Amino acid sequence: MSGLHLKRDMMRPLVAAILAGTLVAPLHRAAAADVDQKEPIETKERGANFAVVPGPFINPSIGVGLNVMPVLMFHPDKEDAVSPPSMAVMTILYAAKPPLDGASSRQSLFLNAATRLYFDEDRWRVVVMAAYFNLYQQFFGLGGDVSSDALFDYRLEQVIAVTQVFRQVGWKGFYVGAMAGYITLHTKTDDPANQEVLDSLGSGAAWRGQPFIGVLSQYDTRDNKYYPSSGVNMNVRVNGSFQSGQEYLVIAPSFNQYLPLGAQGDRLILAYRIYGQLGYGELPIGAYAHYGMRGTTLGYESGEFLDKKMAGAEGEVRWTPWRRFGVEGGAGIGKVFAELSDFGSQPWLPGVWGSGTYKIMEQQDMRARATLGLGKSGLLFYFALGQTF
Repeated sequence: MSGLHLKRDMMRPLVAAILAGTLVAPLHRAAAADVDQKEPIETKERGANFAVVPGPFINPSIGVGLNVMPVLMFHPDKEDAVSPPSMAVMTILYAAKPPLDGASSRQSLFLNAATRLYFDEDRWRVVVMAAYFNLYQQFFGLGGDVSSDALFDYRLEQVIAVTQVFRQVGWKGFYVGAMAGYITLHTKTDDPANQEVLDSLGSGAAWRGQPFIGVLSQYDTRDNKYYPSSGVNMNVRVNGSFQSGQEYLVIAPSFNQYLPLGAQGDRLILAYRIYGQLGYGELPIGAYAHYGMRGTTLGYESGEFLDKKMAGAEGEVRWTPWRRFGVEGGAGIGKVFAELSDFGSQPWLPGVWGSGTYKIMEQQDMRARATLGLGKSGLLFYFALGQTF
C-alpha cells in the first residue's frame, strides 16, 4: 500500500490495487504482505509492529496534499511459525492539483481500510478492502497517441468493497482463489458533450452499482513479500461482471522475479516484471487499463494513457548501502491498445526512474519510497509506501 499512486495505486497507495482493473487506476494494487520463512520464526520476532507514515506528498495524478497511513503488521496466531506477518492499513488522504488557487474544484479525497491475513501455516491468504474516493481527474483520450493537453476535467466518486481468498493447493507456493465485491460510482463534468464521452466509457452522472466476481491463481516463492531479494511471484486474475447490459471480463497476468546480485545478498537486488491487462465487453471506466498506475512504467500520469488493454515490461536495481537507507533505479516500456490487432500500430511508452527508500520498521522490511520518474508525461515525483512491484 502506498503513499499513493492513485490509479491502479493509490496505493496502484495501496492498494496499489488490490484489484487490478476493478478500481479506477487507483489502489493501485494493494497490500502485499508475507515473508516466506525457510526456518521457524522465533517467538520474540512475532510481536506486532506499528508505524504511521504521515506528511505532505506530491502525486502526479492528484497533486499535492497530506496523507496519513497507520500500518500494523502482526501474526494472528503466534504459534504459527510458518505464516508471514499479516498487515492492516488505513489511508486518509487529501490533495489538490495545482494551480492551488483553484483547489476547491481540483481537490481529491481518499479513505481506505484494508487487511491481508495469513492463516494455517500460510495455507490460507485473505484480503479484505473497503474504500471511498472523490477524485479530480482529467481525460486525455484513449490509446497511446493522445492529446498533449487534457481534453476535459471530470470528477469521479466511487465506493468499493472487495474480498479475496486464496488456498494453497498441490505444492508449496501455489495458490488458487476467488474474489467478490461490489462497486458503485459516478462521473461528472460540466459539458454535456464531455459527459457523453464518460457515459460511453461505462460511467455517468447518476450513481450506478455493479457486483463483480473473479478467480485468482498465484505462484509465490519470494523470500520476503515486502522487499523480496529472491524468488518469483506469478499471478493470473480473471474478473468481471455478469450484470445485464454491463457484462465485461478482465484478464490480468503478471510475472515478477527477484535476483540477488554479488556477495551482498539482499543488499543488491535485480527485480523485473512482465505484465498485461486484457479487457473485453462493456468495461466500466475503472476497469480500463491505466498506464502509469502502480506496478507499471513510471513517468506517466495515470489516466493520461488508457485503453481496454495494455502490456509492458520493467526492471529495477535496488541497493541498500547503509542501514535502513536504500537507492533504486529502473526503466520500463509498454503500450496501451484497444484490441490485440492494434498492438503494432500503437506507440511505445518508455520511462526511467530513480528512488530513495527508507525502512520504516525494524523487524519488517516495509519501505517508504520517494521517486523521480521521467516519461512522456514529463518529470514526475512520487511518494509511496512499498515497492513499485
